Amino acid sequence: MYETLLVLLVAHLVADFPLQPDWMIRHKRHPAVLGLHVLVVAGTAALALGGWPATVLLILVGTHLAMDAVKVYALPDSLGSFVLDQLVHLVVIVALAGAFPGTFAHGAWAALPGNLAAACLVGLCLVGGAIASLMVGAILIRKATAPFTRQLSGDIAGLESGGAYIGWLERALVMLLILIGQPAGVGFLITAKSILRFGDVRDSSQRKLTEYIIIGTFMSFGWGLLIAVLTQLAVRHWLDRLA
Repeated sequence: MYETLLVLLVAHLVADFPLQPDWMIRHKRHPAVLGLHVLVVAGTAALALGGWPATVLLILVGTHLAMDAVKVYALPDSLGSFVLDQLVHLVVIVALAGAFPGTFAHGAWAALPGNLAAACLVGLCLVGGAIASLMVGAILIRKATAPFTRQLSGDIAGLESGGAYIGWLERALVMLLILIGQPAGVGFLITAKSILRFGDVRDSSQRKLTEYIIIGTFMSFGWGLLIAVLTQLAVRHWLDRLA
């Protein structure tokens, strides 16, 4: 069951984030673009499973199409809509893994030698963790801080997408430090960022900006730590299989 759950989850993350570029998101109300995305979901899942289990893929694709259609045509572009969309996909994936636990075992990848198959699963854990931390985290934090961003009006000035890249880098470093067993380094990162950001908040008149930076920073580090710890647990589980 856990193998099937892992590969379906990582396939979903790959299809819904790196393989769903901005242009696809912007034009997703067009039926052809929505259909293309669903085909990507099906293809990614089939590749990850190492086969074409018709029942599993039909349920996966059907529910994904239904939820995305509801999100695109009926729900606002908000944090709640994004979380609901991802929760529905996650519930379906968990249900499929529970109902069809041997799906991965009947696929082509399961025929690999035991150690190699377990090593591939470790790699999938790292890929899934990286996508969840960097890309999912960026969307969550951007949508969660959107109400505060609007309050700042034109007070924020900086490099285009600079904040997004900073968030990616800090969460990537958090994951690296957790995976190599150096969690104390996360405290150093927070301290370093606080010092570097000090120039943005020189006086009390910039209280809104100060609070905005603090909220965004703690959201970013909190999400990065959560995903890093979960990834570490998953990696350890599959490494034990290699021992």
